[in-house]
Amino acid sequence: MGRLRLHQARHTYASFMIAAGVNAKALSSFMGHSSIKVTFDLYGHLMPGTEAEAAALLDTYLGARVEEGAAAVRTASA
Repeated sequence: MGRLRLHQARHTYASFMIAAGVNAKALSSFMGHSSIKVTFDLYGHLMPGTEAEAAALLDTYLGARVEEGAAAVRTASA
C-alpha cells in the first residue's frame, strides 16, 4: 500500500467527521468549501438517513407538538 495522498487524507477526514455526527454546515466550513452545495455534492452519499427516516422524524416531532398543545388546552380549561 502506498503513502496516503492529500486528497485521500481530506476525504478520510470528512468521512470521519460525518461518522462522528458533525453537521454539514460545520463540515463545509472545516473543508474550506465555497458553499455547502459543494459539501453535499462530494459527501452527501456518506450522510446518514433516508427520506423515509426524515419523514418519520418530522411525524414524531409534529405529533409531540400536537399532544403538547392538546395538553395545554386541557389544563387551561380545567
